[in-house]
Amino acid sequence: LAVVNGYPAISYYDNGSGDLKYVRATDSTGSSWGSPVTVDSAGDVGQYTSLVVVNGYPAISYFDNDNGDLKYVQATDAAGSSWGSPITLDSAGTVGEYASLAVVNGNPAIIYFDDDNDALKYVRADNADGSSWTTSPVAVANAWYVGDKISLAVVGGNPAISYFDGNAFNLKYVRATDANGSSWGSPLTVDSAAWAGVYSSLVVLADGNPAISYYDWDNGNLKYVRA
Repeated sequence: LAVVNGYPAISYYDNGSGDLKYVRATDSTGSSWGSPVTVDSAGDVGQYTSLVVVNGYPAISYFDNDNGDLKYVQATDAAGSSWGSPITLDSAGTVGEYASLAVVNGNPAIIYFDDDNDALKYVRADNADGSSWTTSPVAVANAWYVGDKISLAVVGGNPAISYFDGNAFNLKYVRATDANGSSWGSPLTVDSAAWAGVYSSLVVLADGNPAISYYDWDNGNLKYVRA
């Protein structure tokens, strides 16, 4: 979910058709909605979708299940009524699951899971609209099932990530050491309880401090933590 040109909008996966879809409300409170738009229908596409406004236009990162690829697409208008051609960003094996899209230092960037290499990867576009992605992805963390349900945000000017570490079975947080995300610091364990940290969501609060909401699997609880 994101606010697109003043109205709430949603990108989502249509399981019945295997398509990536987008729908936007017709008012600012979301009490009524327009007709869904099919953004990508080339095979089974649209899982792990993430919607963000990029350079004034809505944009989506998502997983191509047929090819095992990470993809990105941007609308051609501010409301998202029409969309451009999807771009394949990573096709090295099965990549792109649990993708999270954000604008980092003016350009779109994505954190995602590389299933073949058990790696949490990050890639950032060369320009503000995401039409060019030539910089190679950066491996942020490597461990079995690391990066399940990832969330990307800009914290103190640098990109940061909350994620579930499937090797240690806990909630982790890591922040880049530069504004573009070309290098990253050491991960911090935020909650060391077993199976804490699945389905994490990272945001920056009004005072500038990061906060994470997440699921504690063992206890069946919703949790919140703030730096």
